Amino acid sequence: MSLMTLLAVGAALSQDAIDPYMLPIGPQGTVVPREGFTSTSTGKSVSADDIAAAAKGVSFVMIGENHGTQSHHQAQADIIRALVKQGRHVVVGMEMFTRPNQLNVNGLGFGGETIEQFEVTSDWKGQWGHNFAAYRPVLQAIKDEKLPVVALNVPREWIRQASRQGYESFNDIQKKWVPELYLGNKEHEMVVSALLGGHPLQGSGSNMLAGQVTWDTGMAQTALEWVKGRENSKWVMVVIAGSGHVMYDQGINYRVQRMSGMDSLNVVCIQEAPSGKVTRGIAEYVFMGK
Repeated sequence: MSLMTLLAVGAALSQDAIDPYMLPIGPQGTVVPREGFTSTSTGKSVSADDIAAAAKGVSFVMIGENHGTQSHHQAQADIIRALVKQGRHVVVGMEMFTRPNQLNVNGLGFGGETIEQFEVTSDWKGQWGHNFAAYRPVLQAIKDEKLPVVALNVPREWIRQASRQGYESFNDIQKKWVPELYLGNKEHEMVVSALLGGHPLQGSGSNMLAGQVTWDTGMAQTALEWVKGRENSKWVMVVIAGSGHVMYDQGINYRVQRMSGMDSLNVVCIQEAPSGKVTRGIAEYVFMGK
């Protein structure tokens, strides 16, 4: 379930739900996000170049989006291009594609495909389905800079399987891609619950938290497999995923840190702040745009 869907469900469930942008996780205090990029540590406007400079020596830059929001995808593209300009060797990891589809996403950066051809060969409609045109800024940056694309995600049916049957139902191949299913992170549980408007995460034969953790752990494992052997100051993976996978350093980023000890620099894109402000703990940077 995407961040936008979770927020919509949460809003429908309760008008008194906790604001997911104001959770007591991480650095305390609030900032008023400005149009464009805002540093949560200073509250000041910054540029994509500033964020790229702050990512020096970091192996992962994770940018959470509201799916299909063009300004968010432009912000992602701006950071990608800024990192290239800084001399980083950039690879783009995308939630939009599952690992079995990896061969089909290689052509945009290296195979000379047009963006229109990529829509077909990557099976965008079957793999993702959100407005393809809105993602054009990211895809254009990948094509222009000749960047590798990594299909991060696990098959959707695995999410349903984890939710309904548990990790013990996974076979050996599944467990290689999702090496653990740690459900003890209460702060991550708080994030998922807030995005659902406080709705219980378990019930009716389903464990939504287990599904979300499978999602995050699988993407983290794929990212770590790609980074192995490239742990130096030049390489950086830009992870593009829904904001629910990035917020508060509790999603893919938490799983990467748990499994490898490696940290990430995080950017969360929002369309607006319902209360007019966000907590400093949500990410190092916030991008606001509709």
